[in-house]
Amino acid sequence: MMDPKRVKSAKLRSVALSMSCIVGLAPLLVSAVAMAQPKADRGAMEEKKRLADEKRKRIADLKKQRAKETSSQAEERIKMEKKAADAAKARNLFQLAVRAANFRRNVKAFDLMQKAWRLDSQNMDYSFNAAQLAEAAKNPAGEFTVYAGFMNVAVREEQGLGPGESAFKTTLLERMAKARQRMSVLRKTLSVGRVTLKVTPESCEVYFDDHMVGEGGGTIESITGQHKVRTDCLGFYPVEQFVNVRVGDANKAVLKPRPVAFFGYLVVKVKPRDGVTIFLDDVPLQTRLAAKATEGGKISGSGTGKDPYRLQARKWIIRFKKEGYDRWHRRIKIERDRIYKLSAAMERMADTVETSGSD
Repeated sequence: MMDPKRVKSAKLRSVALSMSCIVGLAPLLVSAVAMAQPKADRGAMEEKKRLADEKRKRIADLKKQRAKETSSQAEERIKMEKKAADAAKARNLFQLAVRAANFRRNVKAFDLMQKAWRLDSQNMDYSFNAAQLAEAAKNPAGEFTVYAGFMNVAVREEQGLGPGESAFKTTLLERMAKARQRMSVLRKTLSVGRVTLKVTPESCEVYFDDHMVGEGGGTIESITGQHKVRTDCLGFYPVEQFVNVRVGDANKAVLKPRPVAFFGYLVVKVKPRDGVTIFLDDVPLQTRLAAKATEGGKISGSGTGKDPYRLQARKWIIRFKKEGYDRWHRRIKIERDRIYKLSAAMERMADTVETSGSD
Protein backbone atom coordinates (compact mmCIF):
# COMPACT_ATOMS: atom_id res chain seq x y z
CA MET A 1 0.00 0.00 0.00
CA MET A 2 1.34 3.37 -1.08
CA ASP A 3 2.12 6.01 1.42
CA PRO A 4 -0.70 8.70 1.33
CA LYS A 5 1.86 11.42 1.66
CA ARG A 6 3.69 10.19 -1.48
CA VAL A 7 0.43 10.06 -3.47
CA LYS A 8 -0.45 13.60 -2.45
CA SER A 9 3.05 14.79 -3.33
CA ALA A 10 2.84 13.15 -6.78
CA LYS A 11 -0.51 14.84 -7.46
CA LEU A 12 0.87 18.21 -6.47
CA ARG A 13 3.86 17.71 -8.79
CA SER A 14 1.47 16.78 -11.66
CA VAL A 15 -0.64 19.91 -11.12
CA ALA A 16 2.46 22.05 -10.89
CA LEU A 17 3.76 20.57 -14.16
CA SER A 18 0.44 21.25 -15.91
CA MET A 19 0.40 24.83 -14.66
CA SER A 20 3.97 25.35 -15.81
CA CYS A 21 3.03 24.10 -19.31
CA ILE A 22 0.08 26.50 -19.46
CA VAL A 23 2.23 29.35 -18.21
CA GLY A 24 4.86 28.47 -20.80
CA LEU A 25 2.29 28.37 -23.64
CA ALA A 26 0.53 31.57 -22.54
CA PRO A 27 3.02 33.94 -24.23
CA LEU A 28 2.74 31.93 -27.44
CA LEU A 29 -1.08 32.06 -27.33
CA VAL A 30 -1.05 35.78 -26.62
CA SER A 31 1.41 36.28 -29.45
CA ALA A 32 -0.76 34.28 -31.89
CA VAL A 33 -3.86 36.28 -30.97
CA ALA A 34 -1.90 39.51 -31.24
CA MET A 35 -0.70 38.49 -34.71
CA ALA A 36 -4.17 37.44 -35.87
CA GLN A 37 -5.87 40.61 -34.63
CA PRO A 38 -3.86 43.06 -36.75
CA LYS A 39 -4.42 40.83 -39.82
CA ALA A 40 -8.19 40.93 -39.22
CA ASP A 41 -8.09 44.67 -38.67
CA ARG A 42 -5.98 45.16 -41.79
CA GLY A 43 -8.42 43.05 -43.83
CA ALA A 44 -11.40 45.08 -42.60
CA MET A 45 -9.59 48.35 -43.29
CA GLU A 46 -8.61 47.23 -46.78
CA GLU A 47 -12.18 46.20 -47.56
CA LYS A 48 -13.47 49.52 -46.25
CA LYS A 49 -10.91 51.38 -48.38
CA ARG A 50 -11.85 49.35 -51.46
CA LEU A 51 -15.54 50.16 -51.03
CA ALA A 52 -14.73 53.85 -50.51
CA ASP A 53 -12.58 53.88 -53.68
CA GLU A 54 -15.37 52.25 -55.67
CA LYS A 55 -17.86 54.81 -54.38
CA ARG A 56 -15.53 57.70 -55.31
CA LYS A 57 -15.06 56.21 -58.78
CA ARG A 58 -18.83 55.86 -59.29
CA ILE A 59 -19.37 59.49 -58.24
CA ALA A 60 -16.56 60.70 -60.54
CA ASP A 61 -17.96 58.69 -63.49
CA LEU A 62 -21.44 60.05 -62.80
CA LYS A 63 -20.13 63.63 -62.76
CA LYS A 64 -18.34 63.08 -66.08
CA GLN A 65 -21.47 61.61 -67.58
CA ARG A 66 -23.64 64.49 -66.39
CA ALA A 67 -21.13 67.07 -67.63
CA LYS A 68 -21.76 65.80 -71.17
CA GLU A 69 -25.55 66.15 -70.86
CA THR A 70 -27.46 68.83 -72.70
CA SER A 71 -29.92 70.86 -70.64
CA SER A 72 -32.87 68.94 -72.09
CA GLN A 73 -31.19 65.62 -71.25
CA ALA A 74 -30.52 66.85 -67.70
CA GLU A 75 -34.17 67.87 -67.31
CA GLU A 76 -35.31 64.47 -68.58
CA ARG A 77 -32.96 62.72 -66.14
CA ILE A 78 -34.16 64.84 -63.21
CA LYS A 79 -37.75 64.09 -64.14
CA MET A 80 -37.07 60.35 -64.27
CA GLU A 81 -35.20 60.49 -60.95
CA LYS A 82 -38.17 62.26 -59.35
CA LYS A 83 -40.54 59.62 -60.69
CA ALA A 84 -38.31 56.89 -59.28
CA ALA A 85 -38.21 58.65 -55.88
CA ASP A 86 -42.01 59.06 -55.93
CA ALA A 87 -42.42 55.37 -56.78
CA ALA A 88 -40.21 54.45 -53.80
CA LYS A 89 -42.32 56.66 -51.49
CA ALA A 90 -45.47 55.07 -52.89
CA ARG A 91 -44.18 51.57 -52.08
CA ASN A 92 -43.57 52.62 -48.47
CA LEU A 93 -47.07 54.10 -48.21
CA PHE A 94 -48.51 50.90 -49.67
CA GLN A 95 -46.86 48.86 -46.91
CA LEU A 96 -48.23 51.23 -44.26
CA ALA A 97 -51.70 50.99 -45.81
CA VAL A 98 -51.59 47.18 -45.73
CA ARG A 99 -50.52 47.28 -42.09
CA ALA A 100 -53.38 49.65 -41.21
CA ALA A 101 -55.86 47.44 -43.11
CA ASN A 102 -54.70 44.37 -41.13
CA PHE A 103 -55.82 46.21 -37.98
CA ARG A 104 -59.18 47.09 -39.61
CA ARG A 105 -58.26 50.78 -39.75
CA ASN A 106 -59.91 51.14 -43.15
CA VAL A 107 -60.20 54.94 -43.25
CA LYS A 108 -56.50 55.35 -42.44
CA ALA A 109 -55.57 52.58 -44.89
CA PHE A 110 -57.61 54.22 -47.67
CA ASP A 111 -55.94 57.58 -47.06
CA LEU A 112 -52.45 56.01 -47.24
CA MET A 113 -53.26 53.96 -50.34
CA GLN A 114 -54.72 57.03 -52.05
CA LYS A 115 -51.49 58.94 -51.36
CA ALA A 116 -49.52 56.07 -52.88
CA TRP A 117 -51.81 56.21 -55.94
CA ARG A 118 -51.27 59.96 -56.25
CA LEU A 119 -47.49 59.48 -56.28
CA ASP A 120 -47.63 56.65 -58.84
CA SER A 121 -50.90 56.97 -60.75
CA GLN A 122 -49.96 54.35 -63.35
CA ASN A 123 -49.61 51.57 -60.75
CA MET A 124 -52.96 49.76 -60.88
CA ASP A 125 -52.32 47.92 -57.61
CA TYR A 126 -52.60 51.19 -55.71
CA SER A 127 -55.83 52.35 -57.36
CA PHE A 128 -57.56 48.95 -57.20
CA ASN A 129 -56.64 48.38 -53.54
CA ALA A 130 -57.59 51.96 -52.68
CA ALA A 131 -61.05 51.31 -54.14
CA GLN A 132 -61.41 48.14 -52.06
CA LEU A 133 -60.46 50.09 -48.94
CA ALA A 134 -62.87 52.91 -49.81
CA GLU A 135 -65.69 50.34 -50.03
CA ALA A 136 -64.71 48.96 -46.62
CA ALA A 137 -64.57 52.52 -45.23
CA LYS A 138 -68.08 53.28 -46.61
CA ASN A 139 -66.80 56.05 -48.90
CA PRO A 140 -68.74 55.67 -52.21
CA ALA A 141 -67.45 58.90 -53.81
CA GLY A 142 -63.85 57.96 -53.08
CA GLU A 143 -64.45 54.42 -54.33
CA PHE A 144 -65.91 55.60 -57.65
CA THR A 145 -63.10 58.13 -58.16
CA VAL A 146 -60.39 55.55 -57.63
CA TYR A 147 -62.08 52.90 -59.76
CA ALA A 148 -62.40 55.47 -62.58
CA GLY A 149 -58.66 56.11 -62.35
CA PHE A 150 -57.99 52.37 -62.32
CA MET A 151 -60.10 51.79 -65.43
CA ASN A 152 -58.40 54.66 -67.26
CA VAL A 153 -55.05 52.88 -66.92
CA ALA A 154 -56.37 49.31 -67.14
CA VAL A 155 -58.09 49.76 -70.53
CA ARG A 156 -54.87 51.05 -72.13
CA GLU A 157 -52.83 48.34 -70.41
CA GLU A 158 -55.17 45.57 -71.60
CA GLN A 159 -54.92 46.78 -75.21
CA GLY A 160 -51.13 46.59 -75.12
CA LEU A 161 -50.79 43.09 -73.64
CA GLY A 162 -49.01 40.45 -75.73
CA PRO A 163 -49.81 36.71 -76.09
CA GLY A 164 -47.18 35.75 -73.51
CA GLU A 165 -48.89 37.71 -70.70
CA SER A 166 -52.01 35.56 -70.30
CA ALA A 167 -51.65 35.13 -66.51
CA PHE A 168 -51.45 38.89 -65.94
CA LYS A 169 -54.29 39.45 -68.42
CA THR A 170 -56.55 37.05 -66.51
CA THR A 171 -55.97 38.94 -63.25
CA LEU A 172 -56.41 42.28 -65.00
CA LEU A 173 -59.72 41.27 -66.61
CA GLU A 174 -61.02 40.01 -63.26
CA ARG A 175 -60.20 43.34 -61.66
CA MET A 176 -61.75 45.27 -64.54
CA ALA A 177 -64.95 43.23 -64.20
CA LYS A 178 -65.05 44.02 -60.48
CA ALA A 179 -64.49 47.73 -61.17
CA ARG A 180 -67.27 47.86 -63.80
CA GLN A 181 -69.70 46.08 -61.50
CA ARG A 182 -69.03 48.43 -58.57
CA MET A 183 -69.09 51.56 -60.75
CA SER A 184 -72.45 50.45 -62.18
CA VAL A 185 -73.85 50.18 -58.65
CA LEU A 186 -72.34 53.49 -57.51
CA ARG A 187 -73.68 55.46 -60.53
CA LYS A 188 -77.21 54.89 -59.21
CA THR A 189 -76.53 56.90 -56.07
CA LEU A 190 -73.84 59.36 -57.18
CA SER A 191 -73.82 62.36 -59.50
CA VAL A 192 -71.38 61.34 -62.22
CA GLY A 193 -70.19 62.96 -65.46
CA ARG A 194 -67.69 62.27 -68.19
CA VAL A 195 -64.89 64.64 -69.24
CA THR A 196 -62.62 64.55 -72.28
CA LEU A 197 -59.12 66.00 -71.90
CA LYS A 198 -56.91 66.96 -74.82
CA VAL A 199 -53.47 68.53 -74.86
CA THR A 200 -51.28 69.74 -77.72
CA PRO A 201 -48.57 68.52 -78.24
CA GLU A 202 -49.62 64.94 -77.60
CA SER A 203 -46.30 64.12 -75.92
CA CYS A 204 -47.39 66.12 -72.86
CA GLU A 205 -48.74 64.31 -69.82
CA VAL A 206 -52.20 65.29 -68.56
CA TYR A 207 -53.19 65.19 -64.88
CA PHE A 208 -56.75 65.19 -63.54
CA ASP A 209 -56.85 66.13 -59.85
CA ASP A 210 -53.10 65.38 -59.74
CA HIS A 211 -53.56 61.85 -61.12
CA MET A 212 -52.00 61.13 -64.49
CA VAL A 213 -54.60 60.42 -67.17
CA GLY A 214 -52.10 59.73 -69.95
CA GLU A 215 -50.09 61.42 -72.66
CA GLY A 216 -52.08 63.60 -75.03
CA GLY A 217 -55.24 63.33 -72.95
CA GLY A 218 -58.11 60.89 -72.65
CA THR A 219 -61.67 60.48 -71.39
CA ILE A 220 -62.43 59.82 -67.73
CA GLU A 221 -65.52 59.52 -65.55
CA SER A 222 -65.69 61.76 -62.53
CA ILE A 223 -67.88 62.91 -59.70
CA THR A 224 -69.58 66.12 -60.82
CA GLY A 225 -68.20 69.45 -59.70
CA GLN A 226 -65.02 71.44 -60.23
CA HIS A 227 -61.79 69.57 -60.91
CA LYS A 228 -58.23 70.64 -61.64
CA VAL A 229 -56.52 69.74 -64.91
CA ARG A 230 -52.83 70.36 -65.59
CA THR A 231 -50.06 69.42 -68.01
CA ASP A 232 -46.44 68.41 -67.60
CA CYS A 233 -44.18 68.43 -70.66
CA LEU A 234 -40.48 69.02 -71.28
CA GLY A 235 -39.87 72.16 -73.30
CA PHE A 236 -43.30 73.65 -72.54
CA TYR A 237 -44.65 75.84 -69.77
CA PRO A 238 -47.09 73.98 -67.47
CA VAL A 239 -50.77 74.81 -67.91
CA GLU A 240 -53.38 74.53 -65.16
CA GLN A 241 -57.10 75.12 -65.41
CA PHE A 242 -60.35 74.00 -63.83
CA VAL A 243 -63.16 72.12 -65.53
CA ASN A 244 -66.72 71.94 -64.23
CA VAL A 245 -68.06 68.41 -64.77
CA ARG A 246 -71.85 68.18 -65.12
CA VAL A 247 -74.19 65.23 -65.66
CA GLY A 248 -75.01 64.62 -69.32
CA ASP A 249 -72.85 67.47 -70.67
CA ALA A 250 -70.06 66.97 -73.20
CA ASN A 251 -67.45 68.22 -70.75
CA LYS A 252 -64.19 68.99 -72.52
CA ALA A 253 -60.91 70.62 -71.56
CA VAL A 254 -58.36 71.58 -74.24
CA LEU A 255 -54.90 72.59 -73.05
CA LYS A 256 -52.25 74.16 -75.27
CA PRO A 257 -49.05 74.75 -73.30
CA ARG A 258 -46.73 77.42 -74.67
CA PRO A 259 -43.25 76.28 -75.72
CA VAL A 260 -40.36 77.55 -73.64
CA ALA A 261 -37.93 79.71 -75.64
CA PHE A 262 -34.50 78.22 -74.99
CA PHE A 263 -31.27 79.97 -75.96
CA GLY A 264 -27.75 79.06 -76.96
CA TYR A 265 -24.65 81.02 -77.97
CA LEU A 266 -22.66 81.69 -81.13
CA VAL A 267 -19.02 82.75 -81.43
CA VAL A 268 -17.99 83.92 -84.91
CA LYS A 269 -14.48 84.21 -86.43
CA VAL A 270 -14.48 85.34 -90.04
CA LYS A 271 -11.66 86.30 -92.44
CA PRO A 272 -11.43 89.02 -93.57
CA ARG A 273 -12.60 90.71 -90.39
CA ASP A 274 -13.68 94.10 -91.79
CA GLY A 275 -16.59 95.02 -94.05
CA VAL A 276 -18.39 91.68 -93.73
CA THR A 277 -22.18 91.64 -93.37
CA ILE A 278 -23.61 88.71 -91.42
CA PHE A 279 -27.05 87.37 -92.30
CA LEU A 280 -29.15 85.07 -90.13
CA ASP A 281 -31.99 83.45 -92.09
CA ASP A 282 -31.34 86.08 -94.79
CA VAL A 283 -31.92 88.98 -92.37
CA PRO A 284 -28.88 91.20 -91.69
CA LEU A 285 -27.59 90.71 -88.16
CA GLN A 286 -27.63 94.45 -87.48
CA THR A 287 -31.35 94.47 -88.21
CA ARG A 288 -31.92 91.61 -85.80
CA LEU A 289 -29.86 93.46 -83.17
CA ALA A 290 -32.06 96.55 -83.47
CA ALA A 291 -34.15 97.63 -80.48
CA LYS A 292 -37.39 96.05 -81.67
CA ALA A 293 -35.73 92.75 -82.45
CA THR A 294 -34.03 92.43 -79.06
CA GLU A 295 -37.14 93.16 -77.03
CA GLY A 296 -38.01 89.47 -77.25
CA GLY A 297 -34.47 88.55 -76.20
CA LYS A 298 -33.80 86.57 -79.38
CA ILE A 299 -30.38 88.01 -80.27
CA SER A 300 -27.80 89.93 -78.29
CA GLY A 301 -24.03 89.99 -77.81
CA SER A 302 -21.13 90.82 -80.12
CA GLY A 303 -20.20 87.36 -81.33
CA THR A 304 -16.87 87.21 -79.48
CA GLY A 305 -15.67 84.60 -77.03
CA LYS A 306 -16.28 86.96 -74.11
CA ASP A 307 -19.62 88.23 -75.42
CA PRO A 308 -21.15 85.61 -77.76
CA TYR A 309 -24.35 86.14 -79.69
CA ARG A 310 -27.33 84.87 -77.71
CA LEU A 311 -29.65 83.11 -80.17
CA GLN A 312 -32.83 81.12 -79.83
CA ALA A 313 -32.02 77.41 -79.70
CA ARG A 314 -32.96 76.12 -83.16
CA LYS A 315 -31.54 75.71 -86.65
CA TRP A 316 -30.31 78.85 -88.42
CA ILE A 317 -28.83 79.63 -91.82
CA ILE A 318 -25.85 81.96 -91.42
CA ARG A 319 -24.32 83.79 -94.39
CA PHE A 320 -21.38 86.18 -94.80
CA LYS A 321 -21.27 88.82 -97.57
CA LYS A 322 -18.48 91.17 -98.58
CA GLU A 323 -17.95 93.00 -101.86
CA GLY A 324 -15.31 91.28 -103.99
CA TYR A 325 -15.61 88.01 -102.06
CA ASP A 326 -17.54 84.85 -102.76
CA ARG A 327 -20.58 84.31 -100.52
CA TRP A 328 -20.14 81.92 -97.61
CA HIS A 329 -23.10 80.20 -95.92
CA ARG A 330 -23.81 77.27 -93.64
CA ARG A 331 -26.70 75.72 -91.72
CA ILE A 332 -25.98 75.76 -87.96
CA LYS A 333 -27.82 74.31 -85.00
CA ILE A 334 -27.81 76.34 -81.80
CA GLU A 335 -28.38 74.05 -78.83
CA ARG A 336 -29.72 75.12 -75.48
CA ASP A 337 -27.08 76.65 -73.19
CA ARG A 338 -24.30 75.48 -75.54
CA ILE A 339 -21.70 77.56 -77.39
CA TYR A 340 -21.41 77.04 -81.14
CA LYS A 341 -18.02 78.21 -82.45
CA LEU A 342 -17.93 79.07 -86.15
CA SER A 343 -14.82 79.91 -88.20
CA ALA A 344 -15.17 81.06 -91.81
CA ALA A 345 -12.52 82.01 -94.40
CA MET A 346 -14.06 83.86 -97.35
CA GLU A 347 -12.39 83.63 -100.79
CA ARG A 348 -11.87 86.48 -103.21
CA MET A 349 -13.91 86.14 -106.36
CA ALA A 350 -10.77 86.73 -108.48
CA ASP A 351 -8.99 83.91 -106.63
CA THR A 352 -11.94 81.64 -107.32
CA VAL A 353 -11.94 82.50 -111.04
CA GLU A 354 -8.18 81.95 -111.34
CA THR A 355 -8.42 78.63 -109.53
CA SER A 356 -11.26 77.40 -111.73
CA GLY A 357 -9.37 78.55 -114.89
CA SER A 358 -6.19 76.66 -113.97
CA ASP A 359 -8.04 73.36 -113.92
